[in-house]
Amino acid sequence: MSTPHAIRFSDLQPPRNDHYPDEKMRVKGNPMRSTTEYFANAEHGMRSGLWSSEVGSYRIALPLTRHEIFHVLSGLVQTIADDGTTLSFGAGQSGVLPAGFQGIFEIIEAASKLYVVVEQPAKI
Repeated sequence: MSTPHAIRFSDLQPPRNDHYPDEKMRVKGNPMRSTTEYFANAEHGMRSGLWSSEVGSYRIALPLTRHEIFHVLSGLVQTIADDGTTLSFGAGQSGVLPAGFQGIFEIIEAASKLYVVVEQPAKI
C-alpha cells in the first residue's frame, strides 16, 4: 500500500463538465454550470472540486445520504429552503447544504465555489 500524498488542484487537469439544470427543476433562466471534479473517493463517499454558474435558479433536493460543504470564491448565491428560510453567500463565505435539504439554489451574480460532497449509504 502506498502512502497517500496531498493533492494540489492546480497540478491536475481533470475534464470540465458543462451542464444545465434539468428542465423540470428550472425556476429562473437556464444557467450553464461548469463542474471540475479534482478528487473522488467512492470508498469514503467523498468528492471535491470547483463549480461555477451563470445567473439563474433551480430547485435542488439532496438525498438523506448527501451533505455539501462549500466556499464561495466569487459572485453571490442564495438558498431558499422550502420553509422559506433564505440565506445569501458571497465571496469568502462558506456554508453547508445538509442532507435532505430541499429548496431553490439561486445564482444572483455569476458565481464560483469550492465544494466538498460527502455521501454515505443509507443505514438499513
